[in-house]
Amino acid sequence: MGEVWRARDTVLGREVAVKLLKPELAQDPTFRERFAAEARNAASLHHPTIASVFDFGEEQTAEGPRPFLVMELVRGRPLSDLLQAGRAMPPDRARELVAQVADALAQAHAIGMVHRDVKPANVLVLPDGRVKVTDFGIARAADAVGLTGTGEMIGTPHYISPEQARGESATPASDVYSLGVVLYELLSGRRPFVADTPVATALAHIRTAVPELPAGVPADLREIVRRSLAKEPAQRYRDAAVLGQALQGNTVPPPPADAPTQAAVPVAAPAVDDGHTRVLPAVPPAEPVRPVAADAEPDRGSRAAGASMWWILAAVAVIAVVVVVVLLLNRSGGTDDDQPATPTDSTSTSPSTTPSRSPSRTPSRTPSRTPSQRPTRTPSSTPTPSQTSSPTPTPTPTASATASPTSGSS
Repeated sequence: MGEVWRARDTVLGREVAVKLLKPELAQDPTFRERFAAEARNAASLHHPTIASVFDFGEEQTAEGPRPFLVMELVRGRPLSDLLQAGRAMPPDRARELVAQVADALAQAHAIGMVHRDVKPANVLVLPDGRVKVTDFGIARAADAVGLTGTGEMIGTPHYISPEQARGESATPASDVYSLGVVLYELLSGRRPFVADTPVATALAHIRTAVPELPAGVPADLREIVRRSLAKEPAQRYRDAAVLGQALQGNTVPPPPADAPTQAAVPVAAPAVDDGHTRVLPAVPPAEPVRPVAADAEPDRGSRAAGASMWWILAAVAVIAVVVVVVLLLNRSGGTDDDQPATPTDSTSTSPSTTPSRSPSRTPSRTPSRTPSQRPTRTPSSTPTPSQTSSPTPTPTPTASATASPTSGSS
């Protein structure tokens, strides 16, 4: 959502990182007000695993005022740089890193702040193994003033939660989901959901089952990933503090009773993604999977067999009536010239030749309800974004072995 520069605070005499937000974000005065409020909230977060915010302001440019943040200069590397495609991290190391991130998020959740854009690029790893989480409140500021537009979402597609992908409000459980995606990637060496487009990737978070982790992943980490990546927020850990307890091996309360699950659909082939935060059209939710009623109508073959049986019974009934009439006439002294009476009302209850599809009852104990057709969502219904987000300008920080907080842009 901006570019990071290495700078020097001439008043305090220290090196800092300055993040300039994109010019398009500064065009809305309401955003600038909200950004200032979120910067104050971020500045109130003081924790060893959070990159400190020192100041904020606006730079006057030819395009107008441009907001910026002055942050702690972290001498580390983004976690995204440490991830190598196809290579998993040792489980103990992955557990340690994610537990530190969960600790940072727990500090924010405790004061009602949701990060909304948890991803490896916003996690900086220091040489001694400690981490620093950056970019608190920026995504929230953009979303809160409606810069994403009606029916749109903001976030990084590979790490976005299902509810954010649907354009719904983010909660602490949304950060838990995003951190669960990070943990999955560390343990497996790959992201759980990839597709040809950002929107298709977001759609996969809503509808596609999470792929299995490698066989060597410990059982407790498998369970942590499974619960963190639940489609329904209520099925996840309530917030990052509870997730942190689980990562430390502590017993945590189980989730409530199962909520309706989302139908799984195939995902398109993987595509290269730059990992940037994007504004995308919200994806419509999938219909929940409902169990088929036990008394559902039998298939056409069963209906045809039932109709044939009724005709046989009807024919037997007619023959029986004729026999009875003949016997009665013989006993009453009828002659060969007497003709048997033709039954009328006695056979009027026999079924029609065409099986009825109406809901009217028949002597059968099997109900003849028309089976309901369950809608099936497919990726073909994925909405295509009406406009693409402008690429983040490539920052030109001073060449140094020390990485800036967001490694350029996010």
